[in-house]
Order: sequence, then structure tokens, then C-alpha cells
Amino acid sequence: MEYLKENREKIIGDLLDCLSIASVSQNRVKTEEALDYVLSLAESMGMESHKLLDGRVGTVEIGQGTETLGILVHIDVVDEGNRDLWICDPFKGQIIDGKIFGRGALDDKGPLIASLHAMKAAMDEERPFTKKVRMIIGTQEEAEWSDMDEYVKKYELPDYGFTPDGEFPICNIEKGCVDAVIRFPIFESNDNGEGVFIQKIEGGTASNVIPGSCKVWLSNGRQIQTFGKAAHSSRPERGKNAILLMAEKIASREFAGDAIAEKMNMIQRRFHDIYGSGLGIYSKNEYYNGEYIHRNVVSPTMIRTEKGYLELTLNVRFSYESTAEEIIAAIEKLCDEEGGYVESCTSLPAIYVDRHEPYLKKLAEAYENQTDFSNEFSLAYGGSYAKVMKRMVSWGPILPGMEDTCHEENECIKIDDLITNFRIYYDAIMSIAKSEESFV
Repeated sequence: MEYLKENREKIIGDLLDCLSIASVSQNRVKTEEALDYVLSLAESMGMESHKLLDGRVGTVEIGQGTETLGILVHIDVVDEGNRDLWICDPFKGQIIDGKIFGRGALDDKGPLIASLHAMKAAMDEERPFTKKVRMIIGTQEEAEWSDMDEYVKKYELPDYGFTPDGEFPICNIEKGCVDAVIRFPIFESNDNGEGVFIQKIEGGTASNVIPGSCKVWLSNGRQIQTFGKAAHSSRPERGKNAILLMAEKIASREFAGDAIAEKMNMIQRRFHDIYGSGLGIYSKNEYYNGEYIHRNVVSPTMIRTEKGYLELTLNVRFSYESTAEEIIAAIEKLCDEEGGYVESCTSLPAIYVDRHEPYLKKLAEAYENQTDFSNEFSLAYGGSYAKVMKRMVSWGPILPGMEDTCHEENECIKIDDLITNFRIYYDAIMSIAKSEESFV
């Protein structure tokens, strides 16, 4: 392909530059800087770009027509986790053994850059557009989604599309999500004169990341620390939860009358099963209409003590047959039984897109044209912007057999896989946006 011959190194270089901006969701200055970088890059390619909602959302558009293909991406990232475990600086993109390392390489800067170049390659082809292609760039996907929630309310939406923020092949089913912060009142001091007590506990960095470390401070000046393995909370079995490891360690020690220790014992009892039996949300059915929807999973992802209470963040990913209301009711019931209360709670629905949607046929063909794999329809375990708009699916960047390092230390993408992503997205854009066929 001529475009790749001339621009392969530029694709790689653009991603490395993008990774050098530490656009962690909570850092609005850096997320806006990263958005500006992408919009400037698009403009240098001859695309129309707009910065919207006080720098929280950007759009890049090409083509013309009455239908619009949407590509939903995000420029924000989770924090680096345990920096000591990285083989390079997580916020300075680096190539090692044919892989590009850096926070966001896979989620979602790599797919964003691949998609942007795919749009440019389509522009360079002489055949005219019959439809618009609009990339919508968010800055809060790894946080509370306030960016996309507001965009949906204020702007015209694409007719159909995809978000390159999951796995291949087509993910027409996506789990729902509940994030709940619950608090348990505790004594200001557990010092009863009879022994060592727990003064403070802290663990986890984000609601959607299995915590890689947890630390306890004791009244005798000593500390206890546990180290797990960070992973995306949609697949808790891929990580090792340091909060639960701490609960196990505390249970093996004597902390008579210690309120924090009692709550840690409760956490171990209630959440040792990732499938939610301790919370009362275990789901028996793994299929819906013959399609795999998996089961509900729950993880404690952050914990901390403040004066007078212990705060615990729960992340629940629920299957299509469950509802956010059911999950929230179960969390409220736990609080009633264990002497706590829900401080805050947010939710996103599970989604199901009919596999017979005409535009999905074009995505399937593009995938098969550019890989050795046959298309299937599958479940997306994580949440993506596909939830906020109708007729959207999660599609890529993770290929079958490809290492999934999202939210982990040493996040990376093979250069060859990045280029394969570009080829797939280019094929899809060409077959949809330059087709005379209507997909509405």
C-alpha cells in the first residue's frame, strides 16, 4: 500500500509523540494538551477539526454526504501504577524489541493514531466520499465520562460506527458498569491499651484498575504492604488484588477489637469471589439469545481511611441480563448489613447491538480482508464510549492472541499490530464512506 510505504514511520513517530504527553484523566491541563496535539496533527493532514466543550472533546471530520460514520476514541489514560515495574518511562514512548511502550499505547492512543492515519489514507484515494467520517475524541473515558455525556446532549451524533477501544473481532455486546464508593464509620482510635492497632490503610489508584499495592500503617510505627498485579477491572482474574491480599494478611494477625481489621475481614468474606456470590449478584446464565455474555464480576479497587471512616470503592461489570438497579440494590443491602452507607454511585448500561446491522458486514469484511482470522461476534468485557451512542460497537485494537496490557505496567503494542490496526480501519472507512450503499 502506497500510503504505508510513505507514512509507516510517521505513524510510529506520531504515536511516540502522543505518548510523551502524560494525559492522565484527572490532569485537565495535560488531557487538553494531548487533545490539542491530535487536533493539530489532523489539521496538518488537511482535515477539519473542532475543539468543543472547554477543551474536553474534539472532533475531526472528512468526507461529505447525509450519513456519518463515527469513530469514538479517547486521549486520556489511567495513571502509571507502580512506576518501579516499568521497563521504561511510562510517559515517554519508547520502542523495545519491536513494541511501542508507554501509558496509552494500547488504550487508546495507539488505536487513535492508527484511525487518524486511516482517515488520511482514505482522503488520499481519488474515489469520492459518499458519507462523512467523524472522529470524536474524549478526554474523560477513564474517569466519569462527563465529556461524552455532554457531547451527546448538545451535538448531532453519527448514524453508526465503532470505537477502537476493545478487542477484535466485532464486540456487539458490552458489559455494564457500576462504580460505588461506600463508607464504613470507624473509631478515631482503636488504642485500647492491649496491643498494636491499625492507624491507616491506603490502596489502589483508580476505580477501573485492580490494585497492585496496598499499605497499612500500625500504631507501633511499622507498616504492612502487599503487592499484587494491576489489571483492567473488567478482567479481574488477570490481576492479583492487593486489597484482598492485605485482607488475608490482616486476618492472620491478632488485632483484637480493631475496627479497621474487622472491616478488612468483611471485605475478604464478601469479595473473595470475583463473581459476586458474597454480594448476592452471582449470575448463572452466560448466554443470551445464544450469544456469550459472561457473568457479573466485582472488585474492590480502592481503599483508604479518613478521620472517622473507611472508604471502599467497588467496580462491578455486569452482564446484559443484569441491570444497574439490581447491582446498586445489592450494594445498598451490603451497607445495611455491615453498617455502612453509599457515598456515591455511577452506572453505565450493558449494550447489545443486532449483529445483522448492515454496516457491521463491512466491518467484518475489512477484518477478514486484512487478517488471517474469520469474523465472529463477541463480548466486550470492558466499558467503552460505544455505550453513549446508538448503533456503536467496540472493535479492536486487540487481535486474537495479542497481549492485552491495558491498565497494566509496561503497557505496549507491537508495531506490526499497530499497522494491522491501521489497515483494518482504512479498509472499513473506504468500504463504508465511499460506498453508494446506505447503512441507515
